[in-house]
Amino acid sequence: MQNRNYRRRSHFSAIFMAFCLLVLAPVWAETPNAGTSLGKVFSSFPTIAQGDSTRVRLLSGNEEAWYARWHLIENAKKTLTITYFIIDQDIFGFSFIGLLRKKARQGVAIRLMVDDRFMRGAKKLKDYDELEELAREPNVEVKVYNPIGKQLLPSLGDIRKVFVSNHDKIIIADSRLCLTGGRNIGRDYFVQLGEFKNVFQDLDVAMEGPGVVSQLQQAFDEEWKALPNRKVKGDRINLVSQSAKLDLAYHLMNRYLQGAGVPDLKKLNFPKSLQRSAEVFCEQLSGFKKLSAYNSFRLFRGDRPVPVRILDRHSLLGTRRDIGPNLIRMIDAACDEIFIQNAYVVLDEAAESALRRASARGVKIYLCTNSGESTNHPSTVAFFLTDWKRILATMPTARILVYPKGMPCIHTKAFVFDRQIAVVGTYNLDPLSMVINSEVVAVINNTSFAQRLALRMEKDFAKCLEYKIRKEADGQITVIFGPEAHTEAEVMKKLERFGRMKFLRPLI
Repeated sequence: MQNRNYRRRSHFSAIFMAFCLLVLAPVWAETPNAGTSLGKVFSSFPTIAQGDSTRVRLLSGNEEAWYARWHLIENAKKTLTITYFIIDQDIFGFSFIGLLRKKARQGVAIRLMVDDRFMRGAKKLKDYDELEELAREPNVEVKVYNPIGKQLLPSLGDIRKVFVSNHDKIIIADSRLCLTGGRNIGRDYFVQLGEFKNVFQDLDVAMEGPGVVSQLQQAFDEEWKALPNRKVKGDRINLVSQSAKLDLAYHLMNRYLQGAGVPDLKKLNFPKSLQRSAEVFCEQLSGFKKLSAYNSFRLFRGDRPVPVRILDRHSLLGTRRDIGPNLIRMIDAACDEIFIQNAYVVLDEAAESALRRASARGVKIYLCTNSGESTNHPSTVAFFLTDWKRILATMPTARILVYPKGMPCIHTKAFVFDRQIAVVGTYNLDPLSMVINSEVVAVINNTSFAQRLALRMEKDFAKCLEYKIRKEADGQITVIFGPEAHTEAEVMKKLERFGRMKFLRPLI
């Protein structure tokens, strides 16, 4: 009798196992990372020969982010390796180049790479006067990434090549300290809301450790060597020198950071040719009320070493593709929640499918981005507005939160997975970052760091508007709260018109 009961139980167990295999196999099959933990995904990332333990500081405040950049460059003794997408023609851009010129004269070897779109205020194409002035220093190399003119002919076969940019933001000082994140060099990245017409909210990470430095150095070197780049050379005959203007910008910025304010220009003795530049620089600085506490700034504040890896992707012109696939692997490994705070969200099928799989597992998804009222790029919001209802309808555990009017424009590119792994860098969730541009991110595998970033995001979420829908019994979607409820009618019309131009989506 006992043996017969055992056989019955065994028979039932076999049937139950077969049922599980038939029912659950499709779910397992469509989850590429099934059974893999976030820790295992992290350990599979490109290894660091010198070790992956790194001191990391999250830079969320605009003013501290500028202090960190100033500190890294001002205190460099031997080498500086720097790449930026944008360096503006304002007090920040000119003082940044002026500081580099000062360090070059002190003997620091400098390599600087900027995208061909680097001067947003340039008066003419190839307006590189300030870079040419810096390049005159014997220990300085300057390159412009992928000049637009070089891609006009190749773009006949692929129009995307005209848009290819180096979107990396990297500073490496003395092969010991480094910084990356979303901020470019310009007023909108380092001042407070109300002090400039457009102010960004962003994140950077300052790091110390030979391993992470070597990985960022590799990311820089691989783009530096790209064939389409053009070397910037100093003018053989310098008819209009920019050196005095750059020095002036540096000294005015440095004085202001020290808390000394702007000087009385009437009491200063400088060439009349600089009068207008001095007036503009002082006028700009005087409006930045919180940018005067540099003396109390410390790059690290008791931050302990944690495991960090760098993920890189080349532009369309290269071959490395480390970021997108590994973000999807982390999405597939998440068990509880995924926080996404991203400036520009136009998901491709791979990313959207991964988020759908996560939602099907019960993972809570928080997607925070710009609205039509806060964005500086209406084109990306236009395509996001064609997708948001579908995202909520196919991801039951997802919440969409957007910044309303009166808040800064999100420029952040950050992710948190299960409050265990945090990702901070330059990577947007749009075709430009996913397919076209060069990008770089830091991945921090530390619960304490990830928890702090998640709490910071939650504070932002509390200030946001939330888009909501209801799925009816017949499958129809009813909008409970959407962009029409808070966006001006004329703005909505423009966004809807743009969103219908689907042929532009791969270039957004």
